[in-house]
Amino acid sequence: MPHFQNNLLYNFQTSDNFYLHSKVSPEKEASRFLSGLRTDSIPVILGIGALHIVRSYLETPNEHQTVVFWEPHHEIYELMEFQREITSLEDSFQSKGIHLFLVTGTYPNWPHLKEKIKNLPDVAGSLQSKWSLYISPSYERIFPELIKDCQSNFQSQFLLRDINKNTIQHFSKLWTHNYLKNRTRLFFNDTSIQWFQSFSGKNTSVLFLGASPGLEIDLPRIKKDRNHFLIFASDTAIGYLLPNGVIPDFIVSFDSGRGTTYHLLLDLPKQIPIITWLGGSSYIFELSNPKILVNTGHPLDQITQHLFLNHLGKPWPHYSNPSLNLLGMVLSITDSIEDRQFFVSGVSFLAERGKSHCKGTGYERFYLPDTNRKKSLEFTTKRLYSGDRKGKNQIAWDRLNQKQSLPGFQFLSEAKEISFPTIQDKIDPLQVFQGFPPSIADLAKWADQDHSGIIHKKTLNTWLRFSLS
Repeated sequence: MPHFQNNLLYNFQTSDNFYLHSKVSPEKEASRFLSGLRTDSIPVILGIGALHIVRSYLETPNEHQTVVFWEPHHEIYELMEFQREITSLEDSFQSKGIHLFLVTGTYPNWPHLKEKIKNLPDVAGSLQSKWSLYISPSYERIFPELIKDCQSNFQSQFLLRDINKNTIQHFSKLWTHNYLKNRTRLFFNDTSIQWFQSFSGKNTSVLFLGASPGLEIDLPRIKKDRNHFLIFASDTAIGYLLPNGVIPDFIVSFDSGRGTTYHLLLDLPKQIPIITWLGGSSYIFELSNPKILVNTGHPLDQITQHLFLNHLGKPWPHYSNPSLNLLGMVLSITDSIEDRQFFVSGVSFLAERGKSHCKGTGYERFYLPDTNRKKSLEFTTKRLYSGDRKGKNQIAWDRLNQKQSLPGFQFLSEAKEISFPTIQDKIDPLQVFQGFPPSIADLAKWADQDHSGIIHKKTLNTWLRFSLS
């Protein structure tokens, strides 16, 4: 229900007698909210209600010359008084040289808006790619489901792409270095190397073990039902599982950073295969454990995939991982198991009981130089996870819970008794092949040809320049 003052929108009252704005001074409330805007990105303000934020933005000196106001609630933006005043405010903004853009609904046409802002002559190119979402507190409180949908939509359009870009910029050199180093080492190492194709079988209970503190709580259940599961353990969790008598079927490790070494600095049973990729931590390739290599779609993986198919006639399938974490990868590579039930423990992306991870992860050693009597390990690692999921952690969580993009899973702590047969009664579900692709030097013969369907010619020549030097 809209309330008016001096013929202008002043407040909205819900059926539960909640108000969208302060009943005392909504103008000051709006001014305080706007004071938190950063200057390094285009602000997207979600939830504008009775337009106090828009009016305050116009009246307050602001460094942003481009701003997006987003009203998701149809009963508000369809109101005639709302539409009439926002049109008037757009004219006032234009007279001050500020570009105001209004988007409505839960799923705005972001590509169209991006194109309009891109064509503005006075918007710097670097700023066009940076967008920040600011949510009105009252909307989060009164319309939680609506705001959650809006956040998910915004993140899919902006934040995930930015995170991917930042990750690639940060790790691209390390990935290339590790890939070429590990690939060379394969020819001088007795380690068993297999190229992953798929998991087969049916009625298999798959259990993925992460390293959140919740793993410690689930440990008795994991040990009790161990023989019912095909267990995939993250490299971070292995230092807790082995001392407690849980030996997984597979260790999963894709992180290329030096922190991976700290996770595996223990007496690792040599029979446990490690599922990884050639750009992973080089320390893994020094271990004698069998390596199972997954095609991640990295450009160098594309080259290897092409060589296998054309020279050896062996397909090496690519497995996508929209969530960009180990759980998402295991979900993807086990998707071919018929009637699979997927269980999870030690995954939350949250700090629990004052800790970011379970015991024995290796972070204790990794962060030892940063800890002292005034700065505890928990204080040092709290930047990894907090009491709320934020940024990439929230994105990963949302992606994992989107059943249309990834098959679902259930938490072990919430699951009933497992009735499937024990894993020992089943045939090994792993499908792989062995051997090596031809030398990467052979690519020089066709590097100048058009292979855009496999890899862009400029990218290919870049890889070759590194690999052949």
